[in-house]
Amino acid sequence: MPLPAILDVAETYLFADQDKMVASGLPEATIRHLVRLRDIYNYWLSYPQKKDRDIVAELKTRYGLGDTVAREDLKLIKTLLGDLQKVTKDYMRYRVTQMLTRAYEKADIANNTRVMVAAADKLAKYYALDKEDDRANVIDKIVRVTLKFTDDPEVIGLKRMPNVREKMKSLKDKYWSEATEEVDYEEIDAELEDIFKPVRPDYGSSENQAGIS
Repeated sequence: MPLPAILDVAETYLFADQDKMVASGLPEATIRHLVRLRDIYNYWLSYPQKKDRDIVAELKTRYGLGDTVAREDLKLIKTLLGDLQKVTKDYMRYRVTQMLTRAYEKADIANNTRVMVAAADKLAKYYALDKEDDRANVIDKIVRVTLKFTDDPEVIGLKRMPNVREKMKSLKDKYWSEATEEVDYEEIDAELEDIFKPVRPDYGSSENQAGIS
């Protein structure tokens, strides 16, 4: 049985618990591969300054991989992580948040209130928590539309029929019945398309031409 495409599986299971992977029916070889990719993925996040050759060396050292397999894993990890040689704003936002959070945690352990406040202040300003949320203001100004259903035709410019409800009740009482009735019928040997096929005048015939002046 062929193994599933590792990139497709990684999008769902890269950070999943191994028990979940097993319960989902993933092959053992795929699970081992995902764990390996996750390990090096997290390693590279922690040390973004590492170069491609460093990651290949780490794969070979940790998992005893050959050069070819290690380089294939490198390509997979770079696809999942993004090319760290082209640092994106999203990745830098992640790193700044991580560093400020770590600074706060270390200051908390050291009971250094001043550094804790400074780290929290930097983080709050980084996410512009001291400014109003423009999107929230827009949402607050949205007027809720309340829909009401009606059977009054005058709302669309039609004139109301006098005593319409009484007429509806009268017609229902006259024609509506819960009982069913067997009726006789005769099957016909014909195609519906032939029965309802439009008839086009044959203007090319002599009879039709004679009627045209």
